[in-house]
Amino acid sequence: MHQILIWAIISISGVFLTLTILIVANKAWRETRTARMARRRRELEPKILNWAHGDEKSIRQLLNDHTSPLDSAVVEQILLDHIQRVRGIEHDRLAAAMAQMGYVETYLGGLESRRWWRRAEAAEKLGLAGSQRAIQPLSQSLDDEMPEVRLRAAKALGQLGGVASARKLVRALNEPNRWSTIRVADILIGMGRDSVNAVIEAFDGLTREGQLAVIDIVGRVRPLSATPWLLERARDESTDIRARACHALGSIGDPAVSETLIAALDDAEWPVRAMAAKALGRMSQVDAIPQLSRALRDRQWWVRHNSARALRAIGPRGLEALEKLITDGDAFAREQAVLMLEEAGRVDERAGELAQTGPASTTARSFFKRIVAAGTTGRLRVLSLEHPVEEVRRELLALLPEEAAR
Repeated sequence: MHQILIWAIISISGVFLTLTILIVANKAWRETRTARMARRRRELEPKILNWAHGDEKSIRQLLNDHTSPLDSAVVEQILLDHIQRVRGIEHDRLAAAMAQMGYVETYLGGLESRRWWRRAEAAEKLGLAGSQRAIQPLSQSLDDEMPEVRLRAAKALGQLGGVASARKLVRALNEPNRWSTIRVADILIGMGRDSVNAVIEAFDGLTREGQLAVIDIVGRVRPLSATPWLLERARDESTDIRARACHALGSIGDPAVSETLIAALDDAEWPVRAMAAKALGRMSQVDAIPQLSRALRDRQWWVRHNSARALRAIGPRGLEALEKLITDGDAFAREQAVLMLEEAGRVDERAGELAQTGPASTTARSFFKRIVAAGTTGRLRVLSLEHPVEEVRRELLALLPEEAAR
C-alpha cells in the first residue's frame, strides 16, 4: 500500500515537473523568437520604407526573392503597421507589396477557415491590405453566421472604399441587430460621398430601420446633391422618415429648403415638428422666427424646447423674440422663453445692466418685471444672493416677490 502511494506521488511529481519544463521551454522559445523578430524588424524596416518611397517594382527583389518564415512574419507586421499610416503612392506600393508577398492570398483563404476568429482576423487584415480583389469575398462574409466576422468584413469594405464597396455594404443595414446597423452606418459615413449614391439607390429595398439609417447617413455626409431626394422623404407617409429627413435637411443647410421646414412646423406629428424646429435653428433661419415663436405654444415639450433653442441659435433677433415671449399668454411659451434666455446668459447680462444709468437700466428693470410676472424667478433669486455687485442684488431683491426672495 505504501509502495503504491509512493509511486503515485512520484508519478504526480513527474507530471508536474514535465509540465513545468514544457512551460519554461515554451516561454523561452517565445521570448527568443520575439527577440529575433525585433532584431530582424530593426534591420528590415528601414529597407522596406525606403522601397515604399522609391520606384523599384517588386519588394521580393529587395528581399532577395526569398524570406524565411520568421522574416515573412516580420515583413507582414511592418507592412500592416505602416499601410495604416500612409496615403497616396506609398499606400499603393505597400498594398502591392502585400499582394506580391502572398499575404492577400493567405487572408482570402482565411475567410474560408472553420474557426470564426480566423475568419474575423482575415477580414480585418484584408481591409488593411487594401486589395480590391477582396471586395467580393468580403461581401460574402457579410452573411457569416458570426456577428463579429460580419462586422469586421463590413469595416474592411469601408476601408477599401469606393462605390463598389459601398454597394456591398448597404445591404448590411438590414441587419436585425440595431447595434450592427449603427456600426455599419458609421462605416458608410466614414466612406464619405462614395456611399451616398449607393445608399440612396438601395433605399426602397431596405427595411424601415435600414431606411432610417440611410437618411442619417445622408445627413451626416451632407451632400448638397441629396437635397431634392430628402425633400421627397420629407413628404413621406411615415412619421419617422419625415422627421429624419427634416433633421438631415438642416444638417445640409441649403437655404432653399427653409419653406419646407417652416411648413413642417405645422405637421400633424410632433416628432416632425420638433426636428423641423431643430433644423431651422441649425440653419439660423431668421425668416422662421414668427413660426418658431408660435411653436413655443406647442403641447409637446420637445417641440417647445427645440423651437426655443432654435431662436437662441438664430442670434440677436432670435433672442429679441424670446424676450417678447416672456409676456405671452401661453404659460408653456413663457416658461421656455425664460429658461432659454437664462441658458443663453441673457438674464445675467441684463442683471449687469441694472447697475448702469440711463436707458439700459430702465430696459433691464422692465425685463425683470416681466420675468417676475411670468413666475419663473429661479435664476433671479440666485442672482439676488450671489451677484458680485451689491446694487444689482439690491435691485433684484426689490423686484422679487417677498416669498421668492426668501
